[in-house]
Amino acid sequence: MESIDDKLIIAKLLDKIKMSKTRNKIVNTEFLSIHQKEVIQKELNRLKIKNYLFFGGYQGAEAEILVIYPEQYDQEIVIKNLENILKAIKIELPKEIIGQYSHRDYLGILMKTGLNRNRIGDINVSQDEAYIFVLEENAQYIVDSLKEFKKLNKANIEIINYDEAKIKEQEFETMQISVQSMRLDSIVAELVRTSRKKANEMLLGEKVFVNAKCESKASKLINENDVLAIRGTGKFIVSEYVGNNKKGKMMVEMKKYK
Repeated sequence: MESIDDKLIIAKLLDKIKMSKTRNKIVNTEFLSIHQKEVIQKELNRLKIKNYLFFGGYQGAEAEILVIYPEQYDQEIVIKNLENILKAIKIELPKEIIGQYSHRDYLGILMKTGLNRNRIGDINVSQDEAYIFVLEENAQYIVDSLKEFKKLNKANIEIINYDEAKIKEQEFETMQISVQSMRLDSIVAELVRTSRKKANEMLLGEKVFVNAKCESKASKLINENDVLAIRGTGKFIVSEYVGNNKKGKMMVEMKKYK
């Protein structure tokens, strides 16, 4: 059964499809979460629509926009047009603050610009610079806003084409956990190193997200490649089930974002 949120996602998708068809133009969404992409992909498959693509600025991007184009358009033309839809903002730090800014720091600053999170894509961070993927229509506003922050007033901040961004490969810490089952409460309890009771309290307190969707159902079964985010603990990818230990518990490999 579809939730109210999922119905809203589908309604917005149908509006975009209609707009592309009636106006004979390329249209795009804001940046989508993993869950939103799953809902949209399912609906696109149901409608048998082929003239679309997901794109986030680089291969492997987590936050992506959906681009829908008229059926008569060649996809190569659409790809060339992406530079008019998506941009990257490059932040180059001065020597005195190199290494002092994390993904969380940049995100915190961006949220103070007043824009919703779905107007901003991935934030790729290295020691001396960061690349922020944004919609072209918001790029100049974001640059102007960032330059007003005292913390970044000595940084070099500029808009570049998305394909000019130097992407740092995401680093992970690999770990194994042992669980009774693939229920969400069981996995959360193990990751946080707490009791199932406390894990359920975290779920009810809206502190756990599965594929970017807040999840409160303790019995929800978790699958390989699902992304779990736990406030105060971190973000994880369920890598693979590797077997059972001597006590009969399931051994699951997890990748924790660094």
